[in-house]
Amino acid sequence: MTRRDIQAVNAAKLYYAGRSQSEVAEILRVSRPNISKLLSHAKERGFVQVIVEDPREKDRELIHYLKDSFGLVEVRLVAPVSSRITELHKALGQAGADLLRGLIRDGEIVGIAWSRTMGQVAAAMGETNFKDVKIVSLCGCTGDSSTDFAIAQGFESLRESLNAQAYLLDYPCFFDSVAAKQVAIGIETVRRTLEMALEAHIVVYTVGAKNSIARVMADVVPDEKQKHRLTEMTVGDICSHFVDANARVCLPDLNARTLSISLPDLRHKEQKVLVAGGTDKLEAIYAALSNGYANRLVTDVVTARKLYAHHHRLQSE
Repeated sequence: MTRRDIQAVNAAKLYYAGRSQSEVAEILRVSRPNISKLLSHAKERGFVQVIVEDPREKDRELIHYLKDSFGLVEVRLVAPVSSRITELHKALGQAGADLLRGLIRDGEIVGIAWSRTMGQVAAAMGETNFKDVKIVSLCGCTGDSSTDFAIAQGFESLRESLNAQAYLLDYPCFFDSVAAKQVAIGIETVRRTLEMALEAHIVVYTVGAKNSIARVMADVVPDEKQKHRLTEMTVGDICSHFVDANARVCLPDLNARTLSISLPDLRHKEQKVLVAGGTDKLEAIYAALSNGYANRLVTDVVTARKLYAHHHRLQSE
């Protein structure tokens, strides 16, 4: 350690023990402005680490209730610093990344259903030392060029963080016909990617809120009766499968034209990580949890409490 390092450590010890900067300056016999610089130096060198414990995120009763009610092996709660959706996504992404770093092992295949939330997971992952990891897309592309470009960038970021190989489904999520989908599935790269998705022990996804149907209504659900049925029935989507409150597929015809991991295959995965929050997704989250589509949950405290209330109410009826 340099002389400055030693001064910085001594200043930090005194300051974080409750002394004022003026008192620290007097004890160490340096000027008051230098104390501020020494404290900054201590942080930069890693001598000082700040840990903020939020009791809301450690609510044992709530966590135990969710685990017991939905057969979950792990629940992580976040309390965003504001109600803005961007802050919610960042908080979920950080917690999701923390969970995944402890779950992934060398040689793992990890299935990802991409979304804005998954983008934040990728951004928060940071550098790791995993070997021979593969990340594979569970769903086809959205068809929106800007969104699909963001997905490709997110996969690249996650690939770099995990030292992984990445396999994307570079074809639409929704096809005009079953025949068109079958043609795509017959392509070697698509077939292999789908096979790896089936081999994945870990899958990570979010759910879409009910308003997520807007992106498919105009192009792939042209029939007005089907549009009305979908609007009336769905609570959102699970890996691009639009489901009702009991996680049953709303439109079998649309489901048959969807390029995505099937719901039965998702249910049978060893590790099913659901990273989702926001009260607009409450019903979709509940449908996924109550029908076995997740065994690990990352959500925000407000949504967790609403899940508690919703489940308690249904059990009481």
